[in-house]
Amino acid sequence: QQEYPEQFHPGEEDIASDEMRLTCIGSGNPVLRKSQAASSWLVELGNGDKFMFDCGSGAIANFNSLKINQGEMWRVFVTHWHLDHVGGLTALLDGHGFGRYKPLEIWGPDGATPELGTAYMAKSLRELANWHIESKRGITVTTGAEIIPHEFDATIDNQLVYDENGVKIYAYPVIHLLHGAVGYRLEWNGLSFSYAGDTMPSTYVAKNSENVDVFAHECFVTADQFAEKMGLSPEIAENIINEAHTTPQMLGEVFSLARPKLGVPDHIFVNDDTIEPILEELTEVYDGPVAIAQDLMVINVTPVQITTRMTDYDPAPWPVQSKEEAPPLDARSEHVTPEWVAATLIKPADKSRREVA
Repeated sequence: QQEYPEQFHPGEEDIASDEMRLTCIGSGNPVLRKSQAASSWLVELGNGDKFMFDCGSGAIANFNSLKINQGEMWRVFVTHWHLDHVGGLTALLDGHGFGRYKPLEIWGPDGATPELGTAYMAKSLRELANWHIESKRGITVTTGAEIIPHEFDATIDNQLVYDENGVKIYAYPVIHLLHGAVGYRLEWNGLSFSYAGDTMPSTYVAKNSENVDVFAHECFVTADQFAEKMGLSPEIAENIINEAHTTPQMLGEVFSLARPKLGVPDHIFVNDDTIEPILEELTEVYDGPVAIAQDLMVINVTPVQITTRMTDYDPAPWPVQSKEEAPPLDARSEHVTPEWVAATLIKPADKSRREVA
């Protein structure tokens, strides 16, 4: 068996050719906290490929602490377009300024109408960045500031949506409020990872995650705790959980059907007083291995073992430099600052004070 240090040290550990490394770069939910970015998982494979599943707010800060150049992160698989699962895409799109010279590619489901599908959402995200990108033309590289969407029908059973370099990624529909929510299962080199995203419990999700190495599935705190912490009535708290999400006990049922080698409850509030009640309910019906998702938890998966540990990270990292040669700069934008404003510029060589008009 492979021996690993007690903590994962970014930039110091290579991935073996037959290994998969999963890093939770966002374990949280819409209540964004310093301790928890919103939903996101990074998958690194021994063949050199890297994939991101969802990209919630704050996730890219955690990604940067892993000392990976953003040029290597251009494949994103979105489960659905709730903001806590895609709020970090603006920061990832901005990676064109840090070494990603190819477009960002986003895979995701269609919607009940075109305006609710991934193609429209990706186009809207790119349009949101119009001012940002136009201002940088001729200043820095902008060739990677584009988005290529890969939209697929969210109603197809166990659909192969990615098949390259020995990696197969399947999408399966889940029950989460609207049409256009899916989970994914990645298979490579005999290893597997299933990520359900947000979903109510179902035998179908369990079937699509049967016997995988790692199965990450959302799990809410108990309704009583949710009402107390959020200041909600018990009725509203139960509505939110029972109409869109999965309780700890029901997650235990799903894990019991799927029987993963490691079950990972995520999308939860990780606090000292929430973990014990969640585990108590879950383990009433499930007796398999479980690891509660936390930001920058690392899971190494090989054909013979699964190892879980936390990352020893730098909270203020500098970007990792790209190994690729930068393409030529575009022409400068013609939409410059008005001349009368530009005339007030204090130039670096001019240390004298200007009069304030």
